[in-house]
Order: sequence, then C-alpha cells, then structure tokens
Amino acid sequence: MIQKICGFALFAAFYLSFMGAALAQNDHYPQFMEMGNKAYNNEKYELAMDYYNSAIDDNPDCWQAYVGLGNCFYYRKKYKDSLKSYEKALKMNPGNSDLMKFVQFLRGKVGLLAVPTPTPTAIPQALPAGLPPLPLPGAAPPSPR
Repeated sequence: MIQKICGFALFAAFYLSFMGAALAQNDHYPQFMEMGNKAYNNEKYELAMDYYNSAIDDNPDCWQAYVGLGNCFYYRKKYKDSLKSYEKALKMNPGNSDLMKFVQFLRGKVGLLAVPTPTPTAIPQALPAGLPPLPLPGAAPPSPR
C-alpha cells in the first residue's frame, strides 16, 4: 500500500512539474519580441530573426513576430520569404487592413499578382508599441532608428 502511495505521489509530482514547465513556456515571448525589435532597430537582422523565431516558438499565435520576420526578410531583399511571414501574420490578424494592403503589394512585387502600387500611408497604431512598422508599400522600408 505504501509503495502505491509513493508511486502515485512520485507520478503526481512529475506530472505537476511537467505541466508547470509547459504552462510557463509562453512567458518569455514579450522579452524575445523586445530583444528582436532592438536588434532590428540596430540593423542586426539575423539576430532579430532569431529572437522573432524564439517568440514564435514560445507563442505560435504571436502575429507580431511574423511581422518582425517579414520586415527583416524585406530589408534583406528576400521578398518571397517576407511575403510568407506577412501572410502568416495576416492569417492570424485578418482585420489588419494595412497588413492586407502590404501583402497585396508584395504579391505584385514577387510576381504572384499584378497589383498597382498603393499610395504610401502612415501605419495606424494597429501594431503594438515597440514593434517595427511595416515597410510602406511603394517605398523602401523605414530606416531603423
């Protein structure tokens, strides 16, 4: 009987520690985003991409990290990869009209859709504070600060 109780207690302790680690997994994506934004603003795009990917690993629903990846790819002139990242962000945040316009522009840029270049407009505050802005359609991406 004592062996059953000890066995159950050991199993319960293992299970609870495993579940605690799994639940705590999503605690760090805001820090990854912050570090990614700092690296992006310092034109360290590879490092920024590592942080944005870590944010995605920590929270797969973090559409802002996909926007950050898209910005990094765009600066590196990897437009198809940029488009994939922006499309993932748009799938998670379909109400973002500025993101939709830029995805349409980028589809035209990579030859997937003939779309006239939209008039550049300021990005509204749809993106959380501190997130790098989308490059404006028809213009080079904004210069890092």
